[in-house]
Amino acid sequence: MSNMLKNALEEQRTYYFQKLLAIGVYNNAVLNKMTVTELKNEYNYFYHNIWNEKKKKTK
Repeated sequence: MSNMLKNALEEQRTYYFQKLLAIGVYNNAVLNKMTVTELKNEYNYFYHNIWNEKKKKTK
């Protein structure tokens, strides 16, 4: 069970790591120091801010 949990956490970390790199907010050095929870929170923050900015521009 613990091996499955480790794999799931690593997959989640990789997902958010790649998404934040794609947004272009942070570099590898900063992202490597973040926890999975921090990565998730940062992704949600920036994703929603970018989405709101795009919606404002189209109105």
